[in-house]
Order: sequence, then structure tokens, then C-alpha cells
Amino acid sequence: MKKMFLPIVVVVVFSLAAAFGQDADLLQKASAGDPASQVKIGNQYAFGQGVARNSREAVKWYRKAAEQGYPDGQYRLGGLYDVGFGVPPDPATAVKWYEQAAKQGLPDAEYRVGFMYDQGRGVSKDDTQAAKWYQLAANAGRPQAQFKLGEMYETGRGVPQSYKEAWKWYFQAAQQNRPEAQFKLGKFCEQGLGVPENTSEAIKWYQLAIAKGDSDAEESLRALQK
Repeated sequence: MKKMFLPIVVVVVFSLAAAFGQDADLLQKASAGDPASQVKIGNQYAFGQGVARNSREAVKWYRKAAEQGYPDGQYRLGGLYDVGFGVPPDPATAVKWYEQAAKQGLPDAEYRVGFMYDQGRGVSKDDTQAAKWYQLAANAGRPQAQFKLGEMYETGRGVPQSYKEAWKWYFQAAQQNRPEAQFKLGKFCEQGLGVPENTSEAIKWYQLAIAKGDSDAEESLRALQK
């Protein structure tokens, strides 16, 4: 009978994992310390994927990965502190985890660090630091960072003011279907900022932004066509 005990326990554990929508092999790897698997388990609890949504469990698994220096775990744990999911809201702790992931080159974390400096959230507001981190994420192709960097060049915050540079980054974000960037390109074409004035091009960009629900573009196009 004793020889049968261990196999029965293993079967029960695997059956429970399946019943709760979790892959038994994934759970085994996460429990053994694999950080990528820990993040996947954290995602399941954070988003209710195959299991009941559980913020504390999400924190637990993300923290296990983060404390091993795994950048995706650090980034996701930072996000929980940022919004207060499973932990009290703590922007300063969020920045700490975001920065650890960003310093390992994770583009989403680079963007979030830039945003935190841009907004003065969890850190003192610092346009130069914001632009630096936005630049890294923008170079990696993150459209939200490209748009924010465009804004900084347009207004000269943290970087030398340059409509040409602003256009460049807005254009890259617009190519990835960001309506706010398409709206900006419409404005630049309408007003001749960084590019020659071109009403037909302005209309084109406004229409693209409107198709994605941008109300500012709708208002600008209406005024342009009067």
C-alpha cells in the first residue's frame, strides 16, 4: 500500500492543477523556481486565465520572478504597485521595479520609467530623465514611447525643441496606428510644422485618426473644411 501512496498523490496534484485550469507542468516548473513559468502563473492569476482572478497570488508569483532578477517579473510587479492590485498603491516601489527591468533593456519598462519621470509619479518630475527613457523605448519600436518623445521634441521638454524630430517620432507612432500621432501629423501638415504645409495630407491624417475614434481630429478636420 505504501508503494502506491506517492503515485496517487502525484495524480491528485496534477488533477487539481487541471481542475483549476493550470498546466501541471507549468506549475511544477514555477514551483521549482523557473522565473518564466512564475510570470506565466502570475499572469493567470492577474488576468483570470483558467483560474479565478487573485491579486495576492499574482503578486506572489511575480515577486518570486522579480527577486531572481527576471525583468518581466520586475516589470509586472512594478505594475501591480503602480495601480495597487494585490498590494497598496506605491508609485515609488513601482519605479524601483520598473527601473530594474528597464536597466536590463525591457522596452515596456523603459517606457514606464519615462512616464513616471514625465509625470513626477513616485519620483521627482524630471523631463531629461523622461526623454532619456522614452528614447530607449522608442528606439525599440514602442509606439506609445514614440508618441511621447514626439511631444517632448514638439514642446522642447527635456530635449532641444525640434518640429522635424517631433514629426519623425509622431510618424513612427502613426505607422503603428496610434490615432493621437496621426492627429498630430495632421496638425503639422496643416500648419507647416517640420514639413511643408499640405492641406490634402492634413486631411488624410485627420481621417485616419477619426477612423480610430479621435475626436480632436474630427474637430480639426471640420474646422479645416469650413
